Amino acid sequence: MANAVSVTFLTAAAGALGYCVYFDYQRRNNVEFRKSIYKKKRQAERKERLQREASKKEKTIILKRKLTESLTNKPLTTANKEQAFIEEVTAAEKLASVPGQEIDSAIHFYRALSVYPEPTAILEIYQKSVPAEIYELIMLLTAIFPPANITSLLGESNGSILETE
Repeated sequence: MANAVSVTFLTAAAGALGYCVYFDYQRRNNVEFRKSIYKKKRQAERKERLQREASKKEKTIILKRKLTESLTNKPLTTANKEQAFIEEVTAAEKLASVPGQEIDSAIHFYRALSVYPEPTAILEIYQKSVPAEIYELIMLLTAIFPPANITSLLGESNGSILETE
């Protein structure tokens, strides 16, 4: 019994070693073989890049839809911003610990960012404390639909630049 297993293992090992020697020989001496390896590598990289781009577009569409649903179902409050901020951050932290709930967590963090008076300060805190994938989603959400406090901040900075010139 052990003899049959040994023979099978040695045969498989010899076959694998033989293929490695053949592959190395072809790689070193056959120009067409090298070109085909390079071409396959480029095709694989291109395919991976296209999949990443498609995934990013799909993620953006899902984020837009979920953000729109969230804002229509529960609009951002202008009164009692502190309480709204605490509620949103608490909900976001709970969802951040649940696998598969990253998008919902990012939406809650985004909603908290929208009611926070100093968005740049809270973004710095998010960057240090929130997992990287959720932070990336938050930044994508702010790019998709910038909160009013961020657009007013950008408007103020643009105005001050124009006034000094």
